Amino acid sequence: MLATALRVPEDAATREVAPREVPSLKAPAAPLARPETPRSATGIGVTIRDLKKDFDGHTVIEGLDLHIPAGQFVAVVGRSGCGKSTLLRLILGLESPSAGRIGLESQAVRTPTKRIMFQEPRLLPWARVVDNVAVGLGEGGTRADRRAKAQTALAEVGLTEKAGNWPATLSGGQRQRVALARALVSHPGLLALDEPLGALDALTRIDMQAMIERIWQAQGFTAILVTHDVAEAVALADRILVVEAGRIALDVSVDVPRPRRRGDADLAALEGRILDHLLSERAPA
Repeated sequence: MLATALRVPEDAATREVAPREVPSLKAPAAPLARPETPRSATGIGVTIRDLKKDFDGHTVIEGLDLHIPAGQFVAVVGRSGCGKSTLLRLILGLESPSAGRIGLESQAVRTPTKRIMFQEPRLLPWARVVDNVAVGLGEGGTRADRRAKAQTALAEVGLTEKAGNWPATLSGGQRQRVALARALVSHPGLLALDEPLGALDALTRIDMQAMIERIWQAQGFTAILVTHDVAEAVALADRILVVEAGRIALDVSVDVPRPRRRGDADLAALEGRILDHLLSERAPA
């Protein structure tokens, strides 16, 4: 799957719903205030109530409540198999809930559109880079118009000169940039990222994180990142959700000004708190 989207009416209004109470950390520090998020008409708010998802009689998500304001950058972390990727797929409409409700700007998730995009790294090997990006536009429009929009998206990720290349000639980081351009070409209201940088080397991953942050700040879309990397979550997100056994066990604000510097004491302390919580969980059977 290259890019997935869900329909949200353009005039739908976001309804603020308080997030569910979640357990605090051991010896918690003072509560962190919610940071400011981009003010943009493009961002899509997400409200989830009493969500449940079963697979073949096994419950993966159960009784989950969540509200993500429009324009917020949320990272979802947790052990393998905890339900974090399933939660993302439910929000995207790629899976149907067994019970509960998912609302986007107060509208239930139903039919596809380009307002919500899923960043997926696989590229079409038989299509040049510019045409891979144009896939994110779906059908419609002239080839020249689609290529012009794709070129603009490539410029945003710093790959203008690679437009005519084949994917096989690109490095891993460049392929990730092309995938990001494809997800952004239609100017989505919500961008979903599921372990997008895990296969990259450390320096390329840092560069990509900075690029994602810059584009998010410029465009104001809502971002939901699923990652195993707590340092990545702390570096990018306004808010971190720790998922355990299909529930939100921890909901923490990242109240650190941007741009964030690696080695910052507040970031290191927050990363340590979240890691301590994850390490204290009972290992899966």
